[in-house]
Amino acid sequence: MEDSTRRTDAGRRANHLDPRWAKIPIGSIRRHDVKEWAAALAKSGTGPGTVQHCVRLLSVSLAAAVDAEIITVNPASGIKLPPGAQEVERFLTREEYDAVVAQLPTTRDHLIVHTLAFTGMRWGEMAGWHRARFVPERGVARVVETFEEKSGLVKAYPKGRRVRDVPVPAWLVNMLGEALEDDPGSCGLEHRVGVCRSGLVLTTGSGTVLRDSNWSGRVWRPAVERAGIGHCRPHDLRHTYASWLLQDGVPLARVGKLLGHVSPMTTQKYAHLQPGDDESVLAALGAPGLPQVRGRVG
Repeated sequence: MEDSTRRTDAGRRANHLDPRWAKIPIGSIRRHDVKEWAAALAKSGTGPGTVQHCVRLLSVSLAAAVDAEIITVNPASGIKLPPGAQEVERFLTREEYDAVVAQLPTTRDHLIVHTLAFTGMRWGEMAGWHRARFVPERGVARVVETFEEKSGLVKAYPKGRRVRDVPVPAWLVNMLGEALEDDPGSCGLEHRVGVCRSGLVLTTGSGTVLRDSNWSGRVWRPAVERAGIGHCRPHDLRHTYASWLLQDGVPLARVGKLLGHVSPMTTQKYAHLQPGDDESVLAALGAPGLPQVRGRVG
């Protein structure tokens, strides 16, 4: 389990599980108690995803009690919770994207946004992208490490994801090449695994690692507001990358590999963006030989 996941789970236990269950004898917990607790969490404004995770954490603890023969049945097992509202992905049109870029203050900011939008990298992947993982002559970015902002560590690719090669457009290769003349030889960050062999491709003006929490508030959100395109996060550039590829006919499975999705089901949320074949459908339906109707309808 990732350290960030452990910290998140510890917070959920402290904020949601302990206040309700810490002083309750484990053998007295009933199924309806768990359902009422989950409903109360949702009513208090806790997000549906957090509610589901909290019930799962409780279920894991109770399952351990079953294994230890403290109780005979896990009252939190298999509880059905109402699904939360489905998240609507935000995709930028080319015009919206150009409008935001026009509001960015520096060339460095342009490079950050172009890299996110035209490689589909997550923020941590882009921030942890080392020069040794960039092959300009092939136009390829190797996504091998990721920077975790909370811990300040460069980590190996997490959660079973596979290292992937992402094509970089020639014009972006040229722009990036101009910014990579001097290699400091090290990124200056602690690596959890392995040894650092090069500096980072993209950094702040002072050469330090890029942090989303800082850059978004200082650069991104003001640019989006000035562009007048509505709410949009840096992560939405990843969704935009997927939408542009699909709309230009790149197969869904290929897009999933470029994005580094472990499961094909993750990519299915973009399936509706694939070009449809509506013309052939409408042609097959044809027009009925309806008789002419005189007078008014209704």
